[in-house]
Amino acid sequence: MGRSDHVSAPPGTGPLTARLVGRHAWAMTRGRRGRIAAAAAAFFVPAALVWFAAEEFRPTPDEALPVRVALAALVVVGANLAWTLGVVAFAGYLDLAVGDDYFRRRPHTLGTVLRTLPWGALVVVDVLLVLALVVGLAAAVVPGIVVGILFGLVGPVVVHERRRPLDALRRTARISRPHWPLVLGLVVVPWWIEAVVSESVREAAHGVGLLLHAAVEWVLAGTLLAAVGVLEVALAAELMARTPDRAAGPDPAEG
Repeated sequence: MGRSDHVSAPPGTGPLTARLVGRHAWAMTRGRRGRIAAAAAAFFVPAALVWFAAEEFRPTPDEALPVRVALAALVVVGANLAWTLGVVAFAGYLDLAVGDDYFRRRPHTLGTVLRTLPWGALVVVDVLLVLALVVGLAAAVVPGIVVGILFGLVGPVVVHERRRPLDALRRTARISRPHWPLVLGLVVVPWWIEAVVSESVREAAHGVGLLLHAAVEWVLAGTLLAAVGVLEVALAAELMARTPDRAAGPDPAEG
């Protein structure tokens, strides 16, 4: 690929390997690190800080009035949903803001990206994915992993192919199933590693105060979560290109 920050061959060209996807992800990041890190901070840090605040001010047993407990639980659940939406929407955002530039040489301004992202579909898909993960993980670890494999790339699919939520989930499962080892190794396992590392770092940073906690969350978002998001975009682009489907809608950011 040389030193160009654009793909030398269109997605779907040549053998599909982890090395190819990794090269895409690395080249996609080059020259765009600041943009990716800033977007990661915007998507993940606010939800993490809400969760942090809820944990810090959670009622003690002496203060455990039903209303206060319910409100604290609602805040924590809302923060977790917002964080998961960050995972889905962040990958979708990167597909339009970074993937279009890298794969298709179609750079977009921030305003265009924010205006044309299908936010409604991303929110619905997020809720459905959270429910599927909760059910899968409640059943056992393996069903949860299967959910991640089948639907983990749904953010880029929603954005790039402009699909409605259920159609996007079906399409994501269709492109992911034949290549499940790649999705497992490049998306699901990095998700798990990021979760373990982030939890360890947050535990170590517990009690450091809101501002320092915000800095910790920004570092985690700008490194681990950004890397996973770029890998998602790279792999989804290759899988969509190798599994063509005429049902994809028009791209409103084009033109």
